[in-house]
Amino acid sequence: MRNLFKELKKNRGAFISLIIIASLLFIAILADILALHSPYTIYENASQLKPQFSAYQLNNQNQYFFLGTDDLGRDLMSRIMHGARVSLMVGFTVVFISASIGTFLGAIAGYFGGLIDRIIMRLTDIIMSIPSILFAIVIVAVIGQGIKNAIFAVSFVAIPNFIRIVRAQVLVEKNKQYVYAAQLFGAHHWRIIFKEILPNCMAPIIVQCTLGFSDGILNCAALGFLGLGAEAPIPEWGVMLSDARSFIESSPYMVTLPGFFIFLSVISFNLLGDGLRDALDPKMKKSH
Repeated sequence: MRNLFKELKKNRGAFISLIIIASLLFIAILADILALHSPYTIYENASQLKPQFSAYQLNNQNQYFFLGTDDLGRDLMSRIMHGARVSLMVGFTVVFISASIGTFLGAIAGYFGGLIDRIIMRLTDIIMSIPSILFAIVIVAVIGQGIKNAIFAVSFVAIPNFIRIVRAQVLVEKNKQYVYAAQLFGAHHWRIIFKEILPNCMAPIIVQCTLGFSDGILNCAALGFLGLGAEAPIPEWGVMLSDARSFIESSPYMVTLPGFFIFLSVISFNLLGDGLRDALDPKMKKSH
C-alpha cells in the first residue's frame, strides 16, 4: 500500500485527484455538521440569492448563503454537500453491484470456457452494442423512475466492462504454473478461481472500479437530469441541474455549481484510475 501511494505521488494528476476525492468523501460524511442549513429548508423571501460571503438579513436574522439559494429559497451549499453524499453513495453502490456480478461471470467464463463462455460473452456483446446511457434509460422507462431503479439500471449496463476485463485476465492466469499445481493437489474449481486466480487479477479490477465509479456518478446524474433518476426534493446533483436549467440566464450559478461538482468528481475518478493503472501495471512502469 505504501509503494502504491509513492507511485501515485509521482503522478501529479492522480495525486491531486486523490486529494479531491478524499475531500468530497470528507464533505459527504460530515455534511450534516458542515452544512449551515438543512438542504430541505425553504427560506421565505430568499429565492435566487446570489453567492456572497456577507450575511443576508432575513426576518431580522443574519443568514449566510455562501453559494446562494435556489429558486425555492434553499441553501445551495447545503444541497451540494448533501448531494456529494448521494452521488458517492450511488457510485459506490453501482461499482459494488457491477463489480461483484461482472467479476463472477467473467471468472467462470474465462476459467471454464466452452458453452458457458460463449453464452456469457454473446450476452455481453449484445449489451455493449447499445450505448450505456440509452440502455439505462430504456431499463428505467420499463421498471419505473426513482433513484433505486436508476442505480439498478446503471449497474446492469456496467457489468459487461467487468466481465471482459476479468475474463481476459483469467485466461492469462489459468495457464500459469501455480494453477496447475493447485489442480494437481486436487483443489476444487471454485477454490482455484476464488483463492488462486482472482487475487492475481485484482489490479485491473481495482482500476475498472475507479473508472466505474465515475461512470456511475455521471450516468445517474444524467438520469436525474432527465427526470428518470432521483426525484425532488432529494439533493442530487443531476436533479439540481435539471431544476436550474430554466434559470441559466437569470441565475447562472444555480446551473454551474452542480455541473462543476459533477465534472470535478468524474474527472477526478478518471485521472485516479489512470494513475492506478500506471502504478499497478508493470508494463506501464517499464514504458515510462
